[in-house]
Amino acid sequence: MEVEGITTFSDPPTTSYRYALKLENDKLSIWMEDRTTKKQWYTGAMAKADYVTSANSVTDASAGDYLKCFQDALDGELDETGDIQRTLEFRTGGGLRLSFSVKFRVLRSVRVAKYTFKLDSVSVERIDVLESKLRDLQEELEKGGKVHPVKFTTSKKNGSILRWSPIVVREFASTSLDGDVQITREGIYNIAVIVNLACHNQNQIVQLLKNDELIQMVYAPYTGYCTSVSLNTTERLEKNDKLTLKCDCNLSGTSDLTITRLGN
Repeated sequence: MEVEGITTFSDPPTTSYRYALKLENDKLSIWMEDRTTKKQWYTGAMAKADYVTSANSVTDASAGDYLKCFQDALDGELDETGDIQRTLEFRTGGGLRLSFSVKFRVLRSVRVAKYTFKLDSVSVERIDVLESKLRDLQEELEKGGKVHPVKFTTSKKNGSILRWSPIVVREFASTSLDGDVQITREGIYNIAVIVNLACHNQNQIVQLLKNDELIQMVYAPYTGYCTSVSLNTTERLEKNDKLTLKCDCNLSGTSDLTITRLGN
């Protein structure tokens, strides 16, 4: 048995955590991930006796019943008057203390059972971080209505730098003065570029840069006629990052830069 989901421990704005509860051979494991920093914590191979005592046991409850109870605690609303509460504390050394408080009502009496788990910090490989970011992107896309592309256009250059139309939105801004598009909200972005141009020399290139460092490059076709080239990439962008597009060729008509924020 395995369940997963997303939870928080205080009202927004706050850090959200991805969690997974797994029961294998009656041994419980708990995994958690900070969805912003991608830090992860884990505890596993817990027999029922490791978290159930005489003070919090429920008559005839199986390990699977406890797992479902903990899932309900993580998925429930943050309501101090509710029957199920959850708390998260940071321990010395980077670990976590995850606690659940569950009210059981029998006839006219109320009994409160408390369960506490100590999760240790685990090292995260780069590929694990990438997979986590992809999961976040997929979730954002599945929500629908959350993705809003913004298109910048231009037919002008300053030297080799394209000067985009002035736009100011929540995620980024362009003044058209220097050709930079400044990011004002960190997150995962898709960047799509179409440059209409006319090249009259070989080995002329179009470059997409972030903070003056190359992200992607394409050679413009040397045809002697008007044509177009495109670039497309998905990048993690931080607040105050700057995107710039350089083109060695002459522009022909209007070129487009479309930026879409996909998620955190």
